[in-house]
Amino acid sequence: MDQRRLSEGADLLRLSTLGLTFVLCNFAGAGLGWLAVRYLGCGGWAVLAGLFFGILAGAWTVYEQVRSTLGRTPPKGPDRQ
Repeated sequence: MDQRRLSEGADLLRLSTLGLTFVLCNFAGAGLGWLAVRYLGCGGWAVLAGLFFGILAGAWTVYEQVRSTLGRTPPKGPDRQ
């Protein structure tokens, strides 16, 4: 099987999960903030802080995935120079 086609398919699969990853990071951050409010007695600001950190984590994850996917050079084959 063509290694280049396999690599491109793996990259597409990895990039297709970015939206789900971003949303799950946001929910995880807000959920951790809610847990802090419920069990640690923090104020309502903890949910907003958790959501903020979730957004940052999601954005960083998306950035790293795109950078690692686009940063690689395609393998040289007989049709590439």
